[in-house]
Amino acid sequence: MDGGQAQIIEQGVLTAPDEEWDVAVRQAEVIGRLAAEPRVGLAAADAAASELGISQRQVYVLLGRWRAGEGVVSDLLPGRSSGGRGQGRLPAAVEAILREVIDARYLNRQRRSVASVYREVVRRCRGGGLPVPARKTLERRIEALDPAAAATARKGADGARRLRSAGGDPPSIEGLLQQVQIDHTPVDLEVVDERHRLPMGRPYVTAAIDVASRCVVGLVVTLEAPSALSAGPCLAHTVCDKRPWLERLGLQAVAWPMSGKPHEIYVDNATEFRSEALRRGCAQHGITPAYRPSPRSSNGWWRLGVRASTPAGAAWSPTPTPRPAVACRRS
Repeated sequence: MDGGQAQIIEQGVLTAPDEEWDVAVRQAEVIGRLAAEPRVGLAAADAAASELGISQRQVYVLLGRWRAGEGVVSDLLPGRSSGGRGQGRLPAAVEAILREVIDARYLNRQRRSVASVYREVVRRCRGGGLPVPARKTLERRIEALDPAAAATARKGADGARRLRSAGGDPPSIEGLLQQVQIDHTPVDLEVVDERHRLPMGRPYVTAAIDVASRCVVGLVVTLEAPSALSAGPCLAHTVCDKRPWLERLGLQAVAWPMSGKPHEIYVDNATEFRSEALRRGCAQHGITPAYRPSPRSSNGWWRLGVRASTPAGAAWSPTPTPRPAVACRRS
């Protein structure tokens, strides 16, 4: 009794299915008679087994359950599994030890092995008089951890970088030229002198890509290393009409209708994008410069756009194959 109320423990009388309850009632009639005898021989067990349609061994199992219980029908109901696929079978105290040891011993920069962590689990369980879980149980708990979070805890942010998205969350862009990303990359070819065929170096491409349309809206190719002298002209090329530039190149048949002043340019933290000239030029024309938050984060939209602008990105990414040579007349 607790607080004047009786505690009623449900043993299956109200929850057992009708089929199981009917079988238990029939078995109780036979097993009850056997349990009244001081000794149940093989002949009596065989007769009960024949009557119930079960084996002799099952008769003795039911008889043991009847005598160990209260001698009621519910003693013969089939047992219910407390575990099962996808459900824990360990005591709550053992589960708590597993979590504590994994957090304290496995998820740290000492990078202990699973064997070392398991030895600590065994030590704590035995010290608390608890059943020791199998090592496979510990391995399943570790495999269920978030891979990126576990790698960060054991190896730091650098170790988890390959498990995370390179581009992070995509920017919230609603209209054309709302954000334009600008960056540089070397072209996969070698420029050589027209007369002596001496290498002059690899040109750099500075490209501006509109995030909303994924279109290249500005482009500058130069043999000089990336600087404000390439970032500024690329931004100017983004704003200007491309037709005069294409006509000077003899490309009258090529259409490049993308142009306009961007609301925001998104760049990395390189020196050329931090220059006073570029900042003042953007302020002069009402363009907002936005910088990548982390030096190691990826300028994902720009790289996706560059790869989509050329066949397989062949002319945009350095490769170990021999680079083609292009003759250039020195000015």
